[in-house]
Amino acid sequence: MHQIDIVLADGFPMLSLTLITEPLRLANRESLEQAYSWRFLSESKEPVVSSSGYQVPTAPLDDTPGEIVLLLASYRPEKSVTPTLVNWLRACARRGSVMGCVDTGALIFAKAGLLAKQPAAAHFEAIAGFAQSFPREMFVDRLFDFSPPRCSSAGGVATFDMTLAIIRHFGSTRLARRVAQILTYTPSEHRGEQERLLPDLSLGLVNRHLATAVEIMNATLQTPLPIADIAERCGIPQWHLARLCKRHLHKNPSAYYLSLRLARARNLLRNSHHRVGEIAMLCGFENPETFTRAYKREHGRQPSQDRTG
Repeated sequence: MHQIDIVLADGFPMLSLTLITEPLRLANRESLEQAYSWRFLSESKEPVVSSSGYQVPTAPLDDTPGEIVLLLASYRPEKSVTPTLVNWLRACARRGSVMGCVDTGALIFAKAGLLAKQPAAAHFEAIAGFAQSFPREMFVDRLFDFSPPRCSSAGGVATFDMTLAIIRHFGSTRLARRVAQILTYTPSEHRGEQERLLPDLSLGLVNRHLATAVEIMNATLQTPLPIADIAERCGIPQWHLARLCKRHLHKNPSAYYLSLRLARARNLLRNSHHRVGEIAMLCGFENPETFTRAYKREHGRQPSQDRTG
């Protein structure tokens, strides 16, 4: 029997918890045995409350971690980072547990130093902020990642895919497919394994020059290039790039480039502790006032109003 410890922090997402326990319950039913058992743990002796207000009784962290340890944090993971939890996670990793995290739990794993060699999937809206806070840790733009002894999901329904990967690894592919079938879910193996989340991923199918241009833009958000230079790197005239952007992205190249920079700024505002002036520089704005005006035009509010904490 495979023992799974699910560590909960106040404000954890109930959806993610369900997408772990329900597939495991069905895996047990379809296996005709107790293939998986799980328990809920936390630092608190009191019930932990989910983001939707449900209370879940938990046992305290102890010295006998399960074969698999999964961490579900809140939308404010910094409130859950304590020396006790960080040290406990490190101890579990040393004992050889498969360590998994969901969404913002990746930040706590990074704090514990668990992502130096193995990656964690992160939501595309948060990945820039995560990487800024922990530049030496590995965050990847995937729905989920299963790279034993680590596993992770970017949150939401992707947690189901992570659980199916666990079932495949410790059980069988056939069992994982059966569980997905019962829950009327199309697993990622039929949608592209460990599918990425970032937008514009299909541009290569539309036009390879346009895809290259967008890749260059995303790689140079902090130090924007002239559109003429981007077109030259793509091997096409500037007018041709402008036509491609208008046709497929519904913006001219400069406007689309600016929207990418401002989208990154919003991600950093919501998922990092950088000051507004620092974020302006990280997104290619030398003048904070120019940044503020552009941000308000794009998002309809001042940068300072998009802070979540």
